Amino acid sequence: MSKYETTNAQYCKYLNAAKASGDIIVDGDYVKGASGPYSGQKYYHLAGPGYTYNGATNGGAARINYSGGAFTVDSGFDNHPVTYVSWFGSMAFADYYGWHLPTEWEWQAVADHYGEFNYGCGVDINNGIANYYDSIHPDGTTAVGAFGTYGYGMCDMAGNVWEWTSSGSGMYRVHRGGCWAYTAGGCSVSHRVNGNPYYPHYCIGFRVCR
Repeated sequence: MSKYETTNAQYCKYLNAAKASGDIIVDGDYVKGASGPYSGQKYYHLAGPGYTYNGATNGGAARINYSGGAFTVDSGFDNHPVTYVSWFGSMAFADYYGWHLPTEWEWQAVADHYGEFNYGCGVDINNGIANYYDSIHPDGTTAVGAFGTYGYGMCDMAGNVWEWTSSGSGMYRVHRGGCWAYTAGGCSVSHRVNGNPYYPHYCIGFRVCR
């Protein structure tokens, strides 16, 4: 499993490659699939405004732009986790490179470190070791790895952004790990949330497995 949450820079690189190969199109404020199993689905919301809340202004806003036929990242946000990416956009990124999203149980097995951890950052949690509610960062998200490594050498398994998994049933898909705008309870290794896979959000991103 990737040590870090997928960053804006990584997702931007994918978007440029996928546009060149004809796998995506830009339709107004959205990047959509143009081929494959997710054709027609919204992958990324270019105009995602973020959320002004808990010490952040436009926290978790979309940081990838499209102009002149190319995608670029806002200065200073290359290493922040990508947000406003749907489950379909996360799956398409993973598929493009021959990876996959973790199941929620794969995710938990990595986060709980031999079953010893209550949170992805250890037995206990506080605002000095994870980015969650009351950590008070002006952009909402923080650069991946800013809080160090825990467990199996992983970063941000608690807080920063929720992470899509491949698990789910019906119209919902599970995301795990908590986020910058959510309380400590959401950062528990066992806490699970059913999310709408069509809905890009200011505090949901992903990481991949291979």
